[in-house]
Amino acid sequence: MQAALRERLPEQLPDSQAHCLAAGLIARYCSVTEASMASVGKELKDLFGHGDAEWRDLQSDRRGIRCARNSRDDAGLRECCMKTTPAQTR
Repeated sequence: MQAALRERLPEQLPDSQAHCLAAGLIARYCSVTEASMASVGKELKDLFGHGDAEWRDLQSDRRGIRCARNSRDDAGLRECCMKTTPAQTR
């Protein structure tokens, strides 16, 4: 999972787009199960650590998994995740 993100996740994305794309990349290059586990695990780590656990992050992750399922390639995944509504950005 870390290699997929390190090699393919652009820096400086708005939070909702970063969550969407990260979950989508994990779903594409690993599995949907691993993407779901990483999503929940990250928010639990934030909840019990020094992060900021947010329901919105889990929603963005689920959107990324849907985008991965419906995209033919990384470009399609990226395009799907870049389509956000004002409520999804910070």
